[in-house]
Amino acid sequence: MPTPPQLTPEQRQAFAEALYAGRKIEAIKQLREASGLGLKESKDILDKLEAELRTVHPERFTAKSSKGSCAVASMIIVVMTGVLIYSLWR
Repeated sequence: MPTPPQLTPEQRQAFAEALYAGRKIEAIKQLREASGLGLKESKDILDKLEAELRTVHPERFTAKSSKGSCAVASMIIVVMTGVLIYSLWR
């Protein structure tokens, strides 16, 4: 695990806010720009920070995975559209 660079409290807070909101890629980009670290090193550091934050403040993580529910909703719309088109053409 790489040693985290010296970050200001403001930088650490900005990374934390991005992680809380589910914007990990944005946080990785910001860390890379601020520190000059590579992609893997930055990701490893932010993974560790995210794990710490999830332990201390799990309620602050607002981004929920909605991929499953979006897929179901999309499938329902497709099926209902098909049924509607079929019934209109009959």
